[in-house]
Amino acid sequence: MRPFCAICLAAVAAAISFAAPTALTANAASAPLVTLFYGGAEYVCREDYPEPPDFLTGEEYASRGLDRPVRERLAVADKLISEGSDVKRALIYCFPALEDTVGEAMSSVRKVPVDAEIRFSPDKSPMFEISRSVPGYSLREMRVYSDIYFALRRGSKRVMLSPEADLPSVTAERLAACTRLRSRFSTSFSSSTADRAHNIDLAMSRINGRTLMPGESFSFNKTVGRRTEENGFRRAKIIVGGQYTDGVGGGVCQASTTLYNAALLAGMKVTAVSRHSLVPSYVDPSFDAMVNGSGSDLKFVNAGEDPVFIRAVATNGKATAEFYSSELPYKVQLKSVTVKTGERPADTEFVDTERRYTEGMEAGEKIRVSGGAPAVTSEGYMIKIYPDGRREQTRIRRDEYSPAAGRIAVAPD
Repeated sequence: MRPFCAICLAAVAAAISFAAPTALTANAASAPLVTLFYGGAEYVCREDYPEPPDFLTGEEYASRGLDRPVRERLAVADKLISEGSDVKRALIYCFPALEDTVGEAMSSVRKVPVDAEIRFSPDKSPMFEISRSVPGYSLREMRVYSDIYFALRRGSKRVMLSPEADLPSVTAERLAACTRLRSRFSTSFSSSTADRAHNIDLAMSRINGRTLMPGESFSFNKTVGRRTEENGFRRAKIIVGGQYTDGVGGGVCQASTTLYNAALLAGMKVTAVSRHSLVPSYVDPSFDAMVNGSGSDLKFVNAGEDPVFIRAVATNGKATAEFYSSELPYKVQLKSVTVKTGERPADTEFVDTERRYTEGMEAGEKIRVSGGAPAVTSEGYMIKIYPDGRREQTRIRRDEYSPAAGRIAVAPD
């Protein structure tokens, strides 16, 4: 539809020859042009102008024929519509006060729809609470103007408003579909020290209950925070430079690794992950996720169209991460392939002068502190299995782990 400027509208109006002005009586001047009705409310438009209103110049007043009877102004509207103008613009040109009346009705005759909402409480049963959505309603502007136009053409001054339903954009049914268990992955820390177990539990607790909206990114380091004693972490075994040593936050990498595997199984888009220098004991090669305060982070994105809810717990010597959302159109399997294994270095012995490992032992007695590990080259694969039996296998990683000599502590003299 081609646009109509004020000059074009005026030209059309001028092309219509008006009869001599009809004198407006006091009763005619106070009579409504049209009344809109809905739910006991009335919205009255009084559209007789014995003299130019404030919002029009005398020239505009005369050119638009606003001192003419309704039937003559309606003839102008008919002409404008036949020339391609929409009903709203034609009516407002001929009956300017309609715009305020219709606007008032549209603001009043409206109920905003209420979306369903979901509350995720991973430590409660049930974990999800979903409120019901509530539909709303509103008037459709063009329909209101069309109803007014046809009423005026019939000689009627009454229009019954008919709002239409506005549906909520989020329904309870849609949210309920996002509460399906999409993935679960666990690792064991049953042989860990109390301090290491504490660190794993603390890290998992800070992940627990996270919600990722579509397109939102997750950062392990940002979520868990710095691994410091001030932040609640304790000293436990960590890997530094291919060797096990004590450090604050030992065990946190097991939490990140558990989460990483659950994220892969849930179809998350992993954007950052790092390997350890040594193959960890709690997961297959090429499926670990080393994190530290020097830039190594685990990051992934919810690339789907629905929210993702994360439950992360550490109980009974087991760390478990679960992802809840709508179901994927495929199942995911992970496969670790060891491409090459080197020789294990010879053990190294050291005298435990501080008696950290040999307390109560006789001089010269020995105890293994850590097991050695060979160099390993490995690859990690993701396999998508579709309902029709198709399988898509993609290599997602290739890693080279360093060898490590076992360490044996010797009790001092």
